[in-house]
Amino acid sequence: MNSFKKISIATAAALAIVGLSVAPSSAAPLAVTVATVTNATTAAAPATVAVPAANQITSGTSVALAATADTGTIVTFTASSTVKLVTALHTTDAPKTVASGVSNLAVTSAGTAVTVYAYTTSTAVGSVTITNGSYSTIVYIKGTAGAASNVAVAVPSATAVGTIPTITVSATDVFGNVIASGETITATVIGSTFADGSITKTLVTTTTAEGAADTTLVVGSKTASLATAVAGTVQVVVTGASSAATVTGLTAPTKAATASFVVSDLNGTIAKLTADLAAEKAGRALDAQAAANAKSAAATTAAAELAAAKAETAAAKVAATAAADLAKATYIAEYNALAKKWNAKNPKAKVALKK
Repeated sequence: MNSFKKISIATAAALAIVGLSVAPSSAAPLAVTVATVTNATTAAAPATVAVPAANQITSGTSVALAATADTGTIVTFTASSTVKLVTALHTTDAPKTVASGVSNLAVTSAGTAVTVYAYTTSTAVGSVTITNGSYSTIVYIKGTAGAASNVAVAVPSATAVGTIPTITVSATDVFGNVIASGETITATVIGSTFADGSITKTLVTTTTAEGAADTTLVVGSKTASLATAVAGTVQVVVTGASSAATVTGLTAPTKAATASFVVSDLNGTIAKLTADLAAEKAGRALDAQAAANAKSAAATTAAAELAAAKAETAAAKVAATAAADLAKATYIAEYNALAKKWNAKNPKAKVALKK
């Protein structure tokens, strides 16, 4: 009995010790501050920041995310595909470029704000999820395009005389984001007689109807006939982004682009095809007549050859008959001559003559 009591007391004491060692599960609190932004917790109202076109992560090209949590807890920062994270900004001694960022960071809180800097090279909305235990906050970030660095042109694959071809030009920053305004692009059309042989357009905000129209170059007047346009290959040369400079570590600017398309003369093509078809039909008729003539000539030749063969056969037959008759007559004459001599010498044993 005493042993049982001792075991019970020891068990109770052990359970009490375990209960004191296991802290109740609870998530540490989390407070997140987004620098200079009052509300960046929805995709519709993201924090906006300039893209790092100079290839430096600075206060002007990043969003500071300050997270405060309990001392000793882990604060994690997880960025979407268009966003990157760094723990410090660019300095001469410690450069931070677009290649410096990572997608995930985990920092142990010291009880004060933990600051991470987020940047993006895209004008698409991205996000950073900040987590501490069961607490989580999502901050949305969107880049604003930099200065024009590249120009491009798109043309139809082909068009026809009498139609109005459309040429579309565009300008993008060093990261390929479309420039909405403020860039002049010159487009020159070479190789035809369109009314607008050389066109200069200024890109304006592309969200407006005017902006959309100004990024599309309509070659030739819509009210004038383009029947005089020369059929053949047309080349379009566009230039722009004249002030763009090469930035170390980033793609070099593209200040000129070319594209070409074919202008075809449909009416001329149809006329040529019609003439070719008529010539082909005439050629086929001549070939058919020649074949018929050849067939007729062959038939005539065959008939003549057959008649000649028949005549030759008849002549040969007559000649053979005549030869046989001559041979027979000669034989009878010779026989009768011998028989007469026999009969003269042997009157009592005369032989008959042949007729």
